[in-house]
Amino acid sequence: MSCHGAWQRLGYCDYFDLQPQTPRTPVTSQPRRNNASTHQVKARGHHAQLATQVALCCLCFLSVFLFFLPTVTEREFERGLWQNDCESSTLLFVREIPRQRSREGPKRLAKFMDVTGDGLLDAEAQGLLAGLKTRLFVKSQKILNLHSVELSRGSINPKCKEHAQYLDSVCEQFASQMKARIEEKMDVLVVTEARRHIAISAELCRGFHGREGLLGKLCLAMWESSNVRHRPLVVHGGAGMGKTAVLCKLAQEMRGVLEARAVVVIRLLAACHPQKPDIDHVLHSICTQVCLACGLAPPSPLTVSTHLELLRFFWEVLEQVSQQGSALVIVLDSVEQLADQHHAHKLRWLPVDLPPNVHVVASMETNSEAFANMRFKLDSLGSFFEAERLSCEEGERIIESDLRASQRTLTCEQSSAVLQTFESSGCPLHLKLILSVAKRWTSFTPLTELRLGTSTQEMMSHLFLMLEEKHGKELVGGALGYIALAREGLLEAELRDVMSLDDDVISEVYRYSLPPIPSLIRLPPLLWARLRRDLVDHLEERWTDGVAAIAFNNK
Repeated sequence: MSCHGAWQRLGYCDYFDLQPQTPRTPVTSQPRRNNASTHQVKARGHHAQLATQVALCCLCFLSVFLFFLPTVTEREFERGLWQNDCESSTLLFVREIPRQRSREGPKRLAKFMDVTGDGLLDAEAQGLLAGLKTRLFVKSQKILNLHSVELSRGSINPKCKEHAQYLDSVCEQFASQMKARIEEKMDVLVVTEARRHIAISAELCRGFHGREGLLGKLCLAMWESSNVRHRPLVVHGGAGMGKTAVLCKLAQEMRGVLEARAVVVIRLLAACHPQKPDIDHVLHSICTQVCLACGLAPPSPLTVSTHLELLRFFWEVLEQVSQQGSALVIVLDSVEQLADQHHAHKLRWLPVDLPPNVHVVASMETNSEAFANMRFKLDSLGSFFEAERLSCEEGERIIESDLRASQRTLTCEQSSAVLQTFESSGCPLHLKLILSVAKRWTSFTPLTELRLGTSTQEMMSHLFLMLEEKHGKELVGGALGYIALAREGLLEAELRDVMSLDDDVISEVYRYSLPPIPSLIRLPPLLWARLRRDLVDHLEERWTDGVAAIAFNNK
């Protein structure tokens, strides 16, 4: 109403002089010669203010009108397709109805077009729709799939030949274009997976010490067989003997042994334990990474639709890389962790006769089925290398390096006790567990209170007992049990929620005190924070479906 009144008052003015106040047109109270009177100047200023108000009101009205005029669908196009430039992740299908037959009633047409209350076509809606389609045709030509189909009795009839062809065409276009988009993103997924394995490998190499003899033998065997056809190399040993760390260190040094431009592909198959990787996924990922690095055509659903086709493609890629003269090293850790799909443990997918410049190094446990099958496939004992026990000198260097990195130290008596316990096993995993306990000692901790197991199993039992004495048996058992039951780990919030619903855990936590809010009994977050701090060497954050989940550290 105020805008309408201002517009009416402007009708009494015969002219408008809207000019900005500048140094050339000063506003002064003194009258000027050959100019309007003071009263006329004031009138002009008043009318100018009214005109400005009207213009602002009209602009606001136009903005509101333009906001409510488009439909929700048009605004989705505007924000989702054009504003954010999302053509790379969008498919656009448009169906045009060329003409409406006279016998098509308004009820049938109303399924596909906007009609008015009296059953006639809404001309205004049709005009707006035509404008939207014009923008689509102009701005989104690359992703546009246009179809022109006449209706049959107001609908699409699959029994009609023309309509059946239309439906088949839409399905084929959608399937082919979706596959193409997935293939484009597959390269990104493979790069992300490769970076993850490289990051884990680099972390394991930081505290690596010893194994110079084993590394030297592996490097020499690969260097001598670079120009001839040869067999794959196998590193075997018991659980916890450091096979993964040896392969990570070997992959790190390969470019210095072979050539600087060598392509190194590493896959730590136990990194997602307890999930077991599928052999098809592993081979497809390796083939894609090698093809991207060597400039070859990557695998597509048309060429590797079956397991046998994927095997054939994998072997052909190895031959093509060898013909290029490029050095390729494929490192596969913990082969026994593969899922038994397609009889992966029988190792039929692993080529026995490798071409020149192509090397495959695999690790597996000595007591596994995969190692028994590998011994049956490879008749030469020169292809097998055992990860033996660490010597006392190697263990001492590992202890010094780990304590220096943690800014901790031990007394002479404590160091002697650690080395004496380690000598009984010579296992790197056993030494790692000993150090995780020794870092909590003080300089005045008596030797009688040092709990050191002579094996990995005893050391884990002592570690769990110490955690139960410090944090409570139900709290430790509940937290570790729920994490172990989760296939892909648990979010920290999920773990606290589940433990808050565990009656045994809650009864232990509130044994000597009442909960702050009796109507909402929750696990105090500080208790979990203290427990997680003591488990920092045994837990890890694993990214699953875009979120960080807590799982056991299997490195």
